[in-house]
Amino acid sequence: MSSIIEMPVLVMEKIIEFSDFKAVLTLRQVCRDFRNFIDVLRDSKLPDSAIKAIVIVSDYEEDDSKITMDFLFSDNHFDSFEYSEMEHSRTFETKENPERRTTTDLGDSNIVDVAIRDLEWILKFQKSDLNGSYFYFDDFRLHNDSSIYTLPIKVSNMLNVSGRKIKTRELSITTYNKSNNIMSVLPFADSETLTSLDLIPLEEGIIIIDEIAEIAKTEQWKATKELKCDFCLMNLNVEDICHFSRMKIKIPSITARDLDFLKKTYISSSKFVHAFFDLGCFNDIEEISDLWGPAFTPGLSKHFWYFRRKNSDEKVLRIEFYRNIEAFIFEIVESKDVPNGAVIHDYNGN
Repeated sequence: MSSIIEMPVLVMEKIIEFSDFKAVLTLRQVCRDFRNFIDVLRDSKLPDSAIKAIVIVSDYEEDDSKITMDFLFSDNHFDSFEYSEMEHSRTFETKENPERRTTTDLGDSNIVDVAIRDLEWILKFQKSDLNGSYFYFDDFRLHNDSSIYTLPIKVSNMLNVSGRKIKTRELSITTYNKSNNIMSVLPFADSETLTSLDLIPLEEGIIIIDEIAEIAKTEQWKATKELKCDFCLMNLNVEDICHFSRMKIKIPSITARDLDFLKKTYISSSKFVHAFFDLGCFNDIEEISDLWGPAFTPGLSKHFWYFRRKNSDEKVLRIEFYRNIEAFIFEIVESKDVPNGAVIHDYNGN
């Protein structure tokens, strides 16, 4: 045979089938005929990369801006790619053997484009679900003469064009006050796989997302079971968060009516476990006492209410309000853990 491409297709497919994904990528790099064959091969014919977690970081430093992509595999070994804007290079290393570092000169290539192409190929081999995908977009301090700030939108464009969904159980996005950075990734998580969403601001203090409605409309938001959001959410509709079984969020305040809606929702749900509301302030303590009755107050700054869960004699919804930290906590507890002197209100769906 004068060319590998003259091999029968079935033979080439068998070679791919019995190779791991790194070997396939190597074949693609060193052999043009294999590259052409692999590029048109259906994803289902490719081996599983067996990656369990992905960490993607864009990081600004005074002397260099970098992108790093770390991949944790099912056998617990760790591979890392680092793309340097100053050096115009890509460095690969395994955490188990850091002395085996290989650095490639990228010449005039845009390092973001190179990183995106690498990510696209790695995702192409992803068959099993990821335990976690973690995105860290440090782009606030970057000047427009740095290409790193384009990483979120280029990730979004790549996923959109490829039609690929990230099958991950946990999705974590760390960024500055930019809901568009969140939306660059969130809509491309597979909603049937996603169970936990974590939104983290890079800055300290109260960092506001002015409009949560676009994020809350996504099927991923609606499908996930757990939410942790350290941004302060403005203009929040409580109907957009009542489906989470576990939740921790920051909001400026909350009305007694919204609290009562949540109480009714949680006592009727068999899946709810815990919700923590970090408030800027709360001024409706008298109104909420009118709705729920007098609180059990073991301390000056503590207020507790107890409501029996629907169709359960053992489970009780405990609602706690802490005046000193301005926080409401909803939690399902055992009825035996209700202190003496506290009233357990019978279930009432109205």
